[in-house]
Amino acid sequence: MTFGILGNKTKPGISGVISEILEFLISNNIDFYIHDKFRESVKLKLPRGKFLPGKKVMEKSDFIISIGGDGTFLNSARIIGKSGKPVIGINLGTLGFMADIMPNQIKQVLKEIVSGKYLIAELCMLNCSVGGKHLFDALNEIVIDKCDSIKMVELEIFYNKDFVGKFYADGVLISSPTGSTGYSLSSGGPIVSPISKVFIITPISPHSLSFRPVIVPDDGKILIRTVSRENVRITSDGYNSIVQKPPVEICIAKTNYSLKTIKRLNWSYFSTLNKKLLWGEDVRKTRR
Repeated sequence: MTFGILGNKTKPGISGVISEILEFLISNNIDFYIHDKFRESVKLKLPRGKFLPGKKVMEKSDFIISIGGDGTFLNSARIIGKSGKPVIGINLGTLGFMADIMPNQIKQVLKEIVSGKYLIAELCMLNCSVGGKHLFDALNEIVIDKCDSIKMVELEIFYNKDFVGKFYADGVLISSPTGSTGYSLSSGGPIVSPISKVFIITPISPHSLSFRPVIVPDDGKILIRTVSRENVRITSDGYNSIVQKPPVEICIAKTNYSLKTIKRLNWSYFSTLNKKLLWGEDVRKTRR
């Protein structure tokens, strides 16, 4: 059993978290590798061979520990890619939907993993292509929006060649269940359990009262066709982006692999919702 440590070195307190993880692994004779960008953050004396570039850390490890927030988790997912290596997220950020382990839970969670007492939740990934050419994959969402104009864009959407709708908007985003609590939620989309087998089509500020978010099975293909003359920008998880001139057809489908995430045996998605978004909170009680 070998652990790989990735993360965001700018997060406050990350040196202490890394030290706690390393002390546990060393005291239990568990092998590990750590991203070389943490070389100055590690106070313990370690052999130089323990520090490797991110890709090498992933390749040599059985389990990945991502330290930071949800943005860091998304970056770790990009490094993990198709490898199938399971990842656990330690939260040093704000919300922590994907990176949902708090620093004070680290040692207990590591003990559970070493003992085999954990769950694996497989998260759907999105594949985006244009003209049959693969652009990028995404864990949260693919966004198609206006990029260099104040004008709205006109879009047509098809699902398995079945016409879904045509509308003017600032754009549209195709979200996985994991991404339903991100950009999609802030654009009026529904909350969807991350293990659901669906995609969410969410228009961004549509100039229409009739076109609203749509949920479709994830075993089909979504085609987005630009109708207007404006350029569009295609963005993956808020990280990679590319500008396309009209006309353009963007195809989004499920990847042939999933991201494996480690969860505790008592993990509950709705418990996370309650804690992170105050889901179901009765605001009347706070006004008394």
